[in-house]
Amino acid sequence: MSADKKLLWQTKLAESRTALSALLNSLTAEQWAAPVFSEGDTWTVKTVVSHLLDSERGMSIQVHKIRKGEETVPENFDLARWNAGVQKRVGDVTPAELIANLETTRAKTLDVMNSLRDEEWTRSGRHPARGIITIEQYYETIHGHELGHTADIAKALG
Repeated sequence: MSADKKLLWQTKLAESRTALSALLNSLTAEQWAAPVFSEGDTWTVKTVVSHLLDSERGMSIQVHKIRKGEETVPENFDLARWNAGVQKRVGDVTPAELIANLETTRAKTLDVMNSLRDEEWTRSGRHPARGIITIEQYYETIHGHELGHTADIAKALG
């Protein structure tokens, strides 16, 4: 069972990462500074990619907490406030450093996934946007989040 789930999510995460990487590797320096979202603070391509990096790191931490039986995020977690601090947490890095950090983070995500036992896939914890979800749904969220923001970037760039 677990081997099938691992293969499924490894494949899906590889697909979403391939799409994101193809887009990012085609960008000019100017495009990294292009606005993607402008409600409230303007989020550039670089901000959105920083957000993807930060969120995958965070979700990986939540998976670790679920495995240990710890609380993930509190019920009153302020996701908007958290997202507003993304640049501070990720730092002022170059696009090349962001891409390298995405790869490092994904490798860690996959290492954790590969260590999951069959019974752990259904353990659950609170996700700040989705509520109580299983470990498997965390991987589903990483995948969908990456695809969604890849589409947002592509749309913003025309």
